[in-house]
Amino acid sequence: MINGSFTISLDFELFWGVRDKRSIEVYKENLDGVWIAIPKILELFNKYNIHASWATVGFLFFVNFDELCKNFPNSLPNYKNKNLSPYDYIVGDKNNDEKRYHFAKDLIKLIGESSGQEITSHTFSHFYTEEENHNKGSFQDDTKAFKRICSNNNIDVKSIVFPRNQMNQESLKTIKKEGISIYRGNPKHWAYKNGDIDKDFKTKAFRFIDTFFNLSGYKTSVPEKTNGLYNVRSSMFLRPYSQKFKILESLKLRRIKKAMLYAAKNNENFHLWWHPHNFGVNIEKNMQNLEEILKYYKYLEEKYNMKSKNMKELIYG
Repeated sequence: MINGSFTISLDFELFWGVRDKRSIEVYKENLDGVWIAIPKILELFNKYNIHASWATVGFLFFVNFDELCKNFPNSLPNYKNKNLSPYDYIVGDKNNDEKRYHFAKDLIKLIGESSGQEITSHTFSHFYTEEENHNKGSFQDDTKAFKRICSNNNIDVKSIVFPRNQMNQESLKTIKKEGISIYRGNPKHWAYKNGDIDKDFKTKAFRFIDTFFNLSGYKTSVPEKTNGLYNVRSSMFLRPYSQKFKILESLKLRRIKKAMLYAAKNNENFHLWWHPHNFGVNIEKNMQNLEEILKYYKYLEEKYNMKSKNMKELIYG
């Protein structure tokens, strides 16, 4: 990598990403807000010429439950924890008319038509590769189903973001077999390297404080190639604006900017990520924070020739 780079990836999931933890009623405001937040995010990306990767759950490509059911993979996951599988939920709520929480073909089209935006995999069904699963072939079938729906929409998929940042050697072998060569890996630090697996109180507390104060380093990196796969490690999660902790917002932004500066000066990559539904409430405050980060990127671009690149561009140009 000749210059420092700035990568953004967004985990686009709607209700599929939180279904096993929250109800629609509890999370409705965030989910409704996605439809406002994504066009605003794209406007800012266009304004500052930001290239980003949108890791999209395959279910979102459909228009209703009937169409989705006709496109199920050949085999389905058989998680030990039955609550993790969305397929039982689909059967139970097949006639649910709240389509805006489950399907987003219009938003995907908007993203795909925006300059510099890469639509990539967040698996077909928000698949958990590190959960106990009695059907070992289901992740490969899930990957095939995602590739198929993308092919039907003229999208060439080269990269993936694993749900809950769960990945293992077997899942990496599977994506390689299916023609995906780039994945978002976790930072090497102990508090982040296992994604959202075994996130105990100590880890949660560390990550929260690390959002505002540098406990873990800048976590910048360069892409790593192993066995034909490229690991584009994440650096930081863009924690959404919180009225409760508003006094800390300036510290959060300073923490991010210092890491961006380090990447620019040392020809490394700073990789920022979040979910669109994180911006579903306090939308204007979140947009103000994002714009401040993007303005700082433009300063680094001018001074250090830092480049904005999505995951695919970071590897293949």
